[in-house]
Amino acid sequence: MRDEAKAAAAAALGLAPLLLAGLAQAAAIERAVPMTVRLLFEEGTYGELGIAYGNPHQSGENATIAPGVTVTGNTGDLFEDYWNYSAAWKSDITEKLSYALVFDQPYGAATSYGRGSFAYPGFSYDGTSADLDTYQFTGILAYDIRSDVKIYGGLRAERLDADASIPFIGPSAGYPPYTAETDKDWAWGYLLGAAYSRPEIALRVALTYYSKIEHTLASTEFGTIHDETDITTPQAVSFEFQTGVAERTLLFGSVRWVDWSEFTIAPPAYTQVVGMPLVDYTDDWTTYTIGVGRQFTDKFAGSVALIYEPSQGGSLTTLGPYDGRTLGAAALSYDIERINITGGITYGRLGDTSNVLDTTYDDGSVWGAGLRIGYSF
Repeated sequence: MRDEAKAAAAAALGLAPLLLAGLAQAAAIERAVPMTVRLLFEEGTYGELGIAYGNPHQSGENATIAPGVTVTGNTGDLFEDYWNYSAAWKSDITEKLSYALVFDQPYGAATSYGRGSFAYPGFSYDGTSADLDTYQFTGILAYDIRSDVKIYGGLRAERLDADASIPFIGPSAGYPPYTAETDKDWAWGYLLGAAYSRPEIALRVALTYYSKIEHTLASTEFGTIHDETDITTPQAVSFEFQTGVAERTLLFGSVRWVDWSEFTIAPPAYTQVVGMPLVDYTDDWTTYTIGVGRQFTDKFAGSVALIYEPSQGGSLTTLGPYDGRTLGAAALSYDIERINITGGITYGRLGDTSNVLDTTYDDGSVWGAGLRIGYSF
């Protein structure tokens, strides 16, 4: 079974950047899935650096700006491309106790509407934008209860800031065009999990819970109104598995549930003027991943995967309009003595949706690429 164990290790190494690139436009504002389980199963002392690029595309057609008044036109591409960075360190304290330190950017948004082709006087999405950035540091302790059972837990420190602009909101109610700017805020959360493994058949099963993190940000709306905006990044549960299915071949997958129905961005002044939150999701989202890893030589391995997220239906926010997605992803991994180099690419379709103005968004797509360099000390 030694070859299957090698395949398991190689495919697991290939999976992380594959997902990092593949989830470059993930559920709601999620950009990266945590690397918790893979990292904790690295042997000895290990460090890595990762980078990913995401390039999503989406545009909308028409808008209903008043009862019986439909404006024809196209918004043009509204998503901006972006880079995502990560770093990690794992080491052993005793034979049974180990620790890991992780930096990543789990959530983000980069939306910017241009003039588009709307010709109706006084209406345009032009200038509508949103930027949301997060930076997260995680510390994890893991303990081997038995040779095949590992439990782990840790603390997460997350920084969040966000800005938004919706010029067509405000003037009709006697306000200036809507803007929102927030200060940076740090807040704490945690994670807990357990894993079962049998290396002789390349089997690993893990379940991890990630708590919500509650932020209170000082904010300025309409340029002059100073208040506070509460944003809670959601709790999530990830189930991950892998198993050898043939010599040098591994089957892997995951199911990740995120509690997006509890996530809202509701700046007080905006909510008072418009009567609804700036961002609001009515349903939780679940992401399914299934893939195959293959060890081609002792140093060279690859993996392919399908990532699927069902649509939830209903309208979504103008600042992030897509509902569900289907992605294909591939990764290659190569060892040079103590160094592992892994790269992944992804391409897929974003699900169709509409917003509160009945602008329809369809034919959205995303492609991404990721690279990670790891070193075993």
